Amino acid sequence: MKHSNSPLEAACWALSVAIAAFCCSAQAIPQALKDSIPPAVSHLSAIGRLNPKTSMKLSIGFPMRNESDLDHLLGQLYDPASPNYRHYLTQQQFVEQFAPSSADYQTAVNFFSSNGFTVVQHPSRMVLDVNGSAANVERVFHLTMRTYRHPKENRTFFAPDSVPSLDIGVPILHISGLDNFAVKRSKIVKESAAKQTDTPADRTKTPHQAGPGSGPDGGYMGNDFRAAYVPGVPLTGTGQTLGLLEYDGFYQSDITAYESLAGVSVPETIVPVDGGVDSPGDGVDEVSLDIEVAMSIAPGLSQIVVYEAPSDATWEDLLDAMANDTVNSPKQFSCSWGDSAADVPNVTAEDIFKQMEAQGQSFYNASGDGDALIGGIPFPEESTNIVQVGGTTVTTTGPGGAWIHETTWNWGGAAVGDNSIGSSGGVSDNYTIPPWQQGISMAANKGSGTMRNTPDVAMTADNVFVEVTTDSGDSGTFGGTSCAAPAWAAFTALANEQAATYGKPSVGFANPTIYAAARSASYLADFKDITEGNNFWCFSVTSFPAVPGYDLCTGWGTPTGDNLIDLLAGIGDTLGVAPGTGFVGFGPVGGGFSADTLIFSVTNAGASTLNWSLINTSSWLTASSLGGALAAHATTQVTVSVNAGADSLPAGNYIGGVLFSNQTSHVVRTREFVVVAGQNLVRNGDFENSPYDLQDWAQTGGIGMYNEIPFPSSDYDFTDDGTITEFSPSGGPGPHSGSFFCVFGTPAVYGYISQHVATVPGQSYQLSFWLMNTPDGTPTERFLVNWNPNSNTTNTVYNLVNTDGFDWTNVTLTLTATSSDTILRFGARSDQSADSLASLIEWGNFFGLDEVTLVALPSSFDRPNLSVSRPAPNAVALTWNSHANQAYQVQYSTSLLSPDWINLSTNTATGSILSVTNTIGSGPQGYYRILVP
Repeated sequence: MKHSNSPLEAACWALSVAIAAFCCSAQAIPQALKDSIPPAVSHLSAIGRLNPKTSMKLSIGFPMRNESDLDHLLGQLYDPASPNYRHYLTQQQFVEQFAPSSADYQTAVNFFSSNGFTVVQHPSRMVLDVNGSAANVERVFHLTMRTYRHPKENRTFFAPDSVPSLDIGVPILHISGLDNFAVKRSKIVKESAAKQTDTPADRTKTPHQAGPGSGPDGGYMGNDFRAAYVPGVPLTGTGQTLGLLEYDGFYQSDITAYESLAGVSVPETIVPVDGGVDSPGDGVDEVSLDIEVAMSIAPGLSQIVVYEAPSDATWEDLLDAMANDTVNSPKQFSCSWGDSAADVPNVTAEDIFKQMEAQGQSFYNASGDGDALIGGIPFPEESTNIVQVGGTTVTTTGPGGAWIHETTWNWGGAAVGDNSIGSSGGVSDNYTIPPWQQGISMAANKGSGTMRNTPDVAMTADNVFVEVTTDSGDSGTFGGTSCAAPAWAAFTALANEQAATYGKPSVGFANPTIYAAARSASYLADFKDITEGNNFWCFSVTSFPAVPGYDLCTGWGTPTGDNLIDLLAGIGDTLGVAPGTGFVGFGPVGGGFSADTLIFSVTNAGASTLNWSLINTSSWLTASSLGGALAAHATTQVTVSVNAGADSLPAGNYIGGVLFSNQTSHVVRTREFVVVAGQNLVRNGDFENSPYDLQDWAQTGGIGMYNEIPFPSSDYDFTDDGTITEFSPSGGPGPHSGSFFCVFGTPAVYGYISQHVATVPGQSYQLSFWLMNTPDGTPTERFLVNWNPNSNTTNTVYNLVNTDGFDWTNVTLTLTATSSDTILRFGARSDQSADSLASLIEWGNFFGLDEVTLVALPSSFDRPNLSVSRPAPNAVALTWNSHANQAYQVQYSTSLLSPDWINLSTNTATGSILSVTNTIGSGPQGYYRILVP
């Protein structure tokens, strides 16, 4: 039977063909998502299959619309020459212009819902969360979920065995949750924990040295941060909200306790993400640290918003919640968490970072605590869309004291096992060098001219006190770039407060401004360039060194204060004052300070004359000018110096301020000056703080501390490594003063205690200590003092070998510093054939050390000018100029040809003149000299 070819039949056939063609075109072409498998999987063999019933949560990321237009807009938003400079978008404007379309997003929602997944939508349409069983994931993504043994960690992980693909009609950018190869880890290190992980080969290192902070154990807290980085700045972050990304929770009681100790108070708001955190876990130290550091630098914050998520939450969920929080609207964020291993880039998270840039939000990320990064950089430490923050070790004059010195934070070193703990930096494998980082010479710092280098800036990452006492918490001093990231976010809150005061928009993404300033003539007025130290470790013994300018340890360095605040805020005041800080001078009571004069350049960058004024707040400071008219583009100099009023200051730390004010704009720049008169630079030199743990002293070998109480042998209390933590001798010598002293006596090898002290190169110092020796039988004890040692056997300034026993004796030495960070080290050993420090002490073979002091001597410190008289026929009187508390050694000799001089006496001066009378008797002394020990 033949078919009819009537017009009606032909039309119906044509329609059916058209419908068939339409159906075919609507069928989705499977998308292969190549960057969804950890690279390590290709080198591993599966050990099993993930249970098909396992519940899995995935975050599906979608590409933005018009991304090239967004990149162009971001360039304009951060170009001061563009009319769009800092004309940021609102969250709604961003979604309307660049988020995936509503239609595409709904298509994805329908697809996953119809395939048995539970979906959670995000208002930004950048991310879609889907929940389903592993079996459902395998079916929809066309793969098998396998389990593997982790190549570096003692655990298993799951991952797909092949590239996932989706039969969906809209483009997919990225999928998170298909594996758990990398886990979230905080970038925080507790000092005691770091010491406990040392290997025997690691024991010679000098880890964290407790600093002169105002917190327990000398840790930095509260106003210590402001005094070091924003001295004299009245801004507190008023009106600003700061957001923290956290993969754990905190206890409000800990924060309240810290607020009581530090004298600050900022309310916290918790925003739960993916269900939030039921109760704080192992990461409670990190969360508390972030909150406490942020409120310390910006105590006037309106609130700190803590975005809390469980450890299995994806980066996309947390970041999306932060970028799209229109209720709290933070302008500055901090993140101290990262993936445990380098993995494929998270491109959806990068798009969210771009959203934050477009909305004028600043995001600071801790660069990591693993020293030089040589095996890939974990997310988000290599991102080009956020500021990476490295770490330093800072030294101040004392609690709430001024900045003295700063170096790269590194608790390890090239010769220290494989225990790498220090400021991370490196070169990205995935991101090309961004425009704002181009053109920097990388020859000295070993960076790259083609790929992204990290970090960008730094702040302190050492000796930070954290209050965590509830349940699993453990208060104490911590290190880590975790400390530095929230510090920079809080610093930016000060800049945003300043910007708001002058009607300026927020800072936003800070790197374009930071790099432009750092490469300008104002660099050293805006930043402290950290040129000391490195982040070497045993598998990277040459990368990376700290160098002048940019480096891969601390980036451009740390902020100086109001200069950088105004620069970030876009104030651009025509009155410039350089340098950005005053001086710190050390000296004795009575005057003579190591730094006493500073010349400022005061510049008018405007096109018309301005009037400026100077206000001096301290009677012991003198300024050469109090202001006046300054012509356009002119510069004048102002000298600020210590006057005679400082000579009458009693022992203590004194802070003075000089305020430079633009009388037209009313912008004020404050410069602080500090003099430290007659202060002991050694911390816990009397060993009375926190008995039994030698607080503030780094220990190597068998060293302990004890007090004098009635002796039974049971009063020995030894730790596992043989170190004495408490010892009560039987009627033996007690401390020279107080209740405690340090005892030495390690068998066969030296035991040491050491401490970093802030010094001034070229400055003279008086070191005084009390020493006692109790040898039993033949003297076999040795005692030495190292001053700024390069090793245990160099720069020895005092050395006793096989000496007889003696009671408490004062030793006074005059020393000269060669750097701003000097190591003072005491060491002792016993060559008795004992098997432990306990045996030596029981036998009475040990040294005692007490009352260690180090004070600066006047810059005019001179040699004794000796005069001789004969008050009687058989006597000689020696008189010389002296300095109070300085010890002088009188020696004589019968012949100038003899190289040996005989000690006559050691005398400690109480004033400016010292006299000693010697009865000659029948001995032909003949010649005398005075030594400053």
